[in-house]
Amino acid sequence: MLPFSGITFYLLFLVVVVALYALKGVAKNRISLASTLLGISLAYTLFYYPRPLQIMVFLAYQSLFTWLLLFKWKRLHKLIGSLLLALPMILIKFDWNVQDIGFAGVSYITFRCVQVYLDGELLRDKFNFRDFVSFLLFTPSLLAGPIDRYERFRSDTEQGWSRLNGKALLAGWEFIAIGLLHKFVLGTAVQRYWLSLLDPASTAVGDMAANMYAYSIYLYCDFAGYSFLAIGLGRMMGVELPANFDRPWLTQNPQEFWRRWHISLGDWLRDYFFRPIYKSLSSIPKLRNWPLFKQNTALFSTFLLMGLWNGLEVHYVASGALFGVYSAVFNTYQYHSRKHQKDIWGRTPQWLATWASRFIMFQLACFALYIFSGRFPYIP
Repeated sequence: MLPFSGITFYLLFLVVVVALYALKGVAKNRISLASTLLGISLAYTLFYYPRPLQIMVFLAYQSLFTWLLLFKWKRLHKLIGSLLLALPMILIKFDWNVQDIGFAGVSYITFRCVQVYLDGELLRDKFNFRDFVSFLLFTPSLLAGPIDRYERFRSDTEQGWSRLNGKALLAGWEFIAIGLLHKFVLGTAVQRYWLSLLDPASTAVGDMAANMYAYSIYLYCDFAGYSFLAIGLGRMMGVELPANFDRPWLTQNPQEFWRRWHISLGDWLRDYFFRPIYKSLSSIPKLRNWPLFKQNTALFSTFLLMGLWNGLEVHYVASGALFGVYSAVFNTYQYHSRKHQKDIWGRTPQWLATWASRFIMFQLACFALYIFSGRFPYIP
C-alpha cells in the first residue's frame, strides 16, 4: 500500500492522526513525539509498504555507512563517500540485474542520507540515530518527497507535542483538500479524457502538441497533488515539510521555473551538486577568469544528472540535457545583459514582456517534459 494511492491509506492515517491528537495529553509526559513518529513510520513500513525486507536492509546499509562516514571515515573524499551512499540507488536505477532488491522511494531516502553526510560538519554534534531513522522513513514523504533536510525535520520533532494543535490540523486539511483536487480530480480528468485518448506514436504536429500539453498538465496535477497531500499529512503529524510546487506555469525563465517546480529537488541539486562542481572548477587556475563557462558547465552537469537520476533511457537523459541547455542559455543571456546594460525586450511594455516571457517559458518547459514522458515519437 503506497502512500496516497488509495482509500485504505487515507483511512489508516485518519485513524493515526485521530490517535495522535487523542493521546497528546496522556503521552506527552511519557513518550516524545519523535519516538511516536518513528514508531508509526516503522509500523507502516513493516506492515503496509511494499517490499519491507528490502527497505529494512537498505536502511541498515545507509545507517551503517552514514555513521561510518560521519564519525570514523572523516578524511574520506566527499565524492567517494557520496557514491558509497548512492551505490544501491545507482544499481537499482540503472537496472544492473538487481531490480528485485529495489523498492519505491529509494532515491528520496538516498538524497536525505547524502544531505546528512555532506552537512556532517554542521550536524555531527546533533546527530541522533532515532531522529535519523524517523527522518528517512517519515511516511508522508517516504515515496516521492518533498526532500526535507535533517536539521529542519529534527527542529520540528524537538518541539514535541506542541506541534499538534488546531492550527496544524486546519493547515494540513487545507493542503490535503488541494492535493486531492489536483491528483484525483484534475489529474484523473486530464489522464482519462485527454491524455489516454491520444496516439503517442503520431507524428502529426497537432497530435504531438496535444500530447505535449496533455502530459505536462497531467504530470503537474499528479505530482503537485502528491506533494500537497504529503505536506498536509505531515502538518497534521507535527512536521512542516518544505513546499514543492509554487505556480510554475507563471515563471518567466528556466531559473525561476526550477525555483517553483519540484522545489525541494532543485534546492538539493543546487546545494549538493551545482555548488561543489562550480567550486571544483573555480579551483582550476586556468578557469579563474572564465566565470560564465564555469557557471554554464555546472548548470548543464546538474540537469544532466537529474536526467540520469530518472534512468538511462534516452528520453530521460535528453530531457535533463535540454533543461541544462535552457539554463545555460538563459544564464549567458543574463550575463551579457548585465555586462552591456541592455535587455532583449528593450522598450517593450512591462506587462507585455512579462506575459511573453511566461508564454515562451511555458512552451519550453512543456516540450522538455514531453521528451521526458517518452511519448515524443522521434526519441525512443
